[in-house]
Amino acid sequence: MNRYLVPFIAMLLVGCTANVKVTPNKLPDAYLNQPYTVDVVVTGGTVINRSFSSKTSNNDFKIIPGVRDSGQDNYNNLKINGIATTLEPITIYMYGETYGTNFPGAGFEQEYTIEVKAHK
Repeated sequence: MNRYLVPFIAMLLVGCTANVKVTPNKLPDAYLNQPYTVDVVVTGGTVINRSFSSKTSNNDFKIIPGVRDSGQDNYNNLKINGIATTLEPITIYMYGETYGTNFPGAGFEQEYTIEVKAHK
């Protein structure tokens, strides 16, 4: 009977783990010297503000959190803004963790590459 206990507990723990998803999977292309804006949404848990970090390969691109009704930053609803000034691809990296409730919180990371094109 003990040989069934370990697989059962493992399945139970996997079933109770948060499924954090970052959408979209791929970002649209940017166009040279044109404003770029796209929304990114994190679902499957509330992102802990202090855990969120991001990095962009182009300093002209920023990741801006939304704002909750309480006035606090909302890292579940993000906006990527910028203007591509070269044809080099732009890399965006995001990492964060979610709060736990009935199950432990979960970490997530997402990396995007935005292709930059000369013309639409």
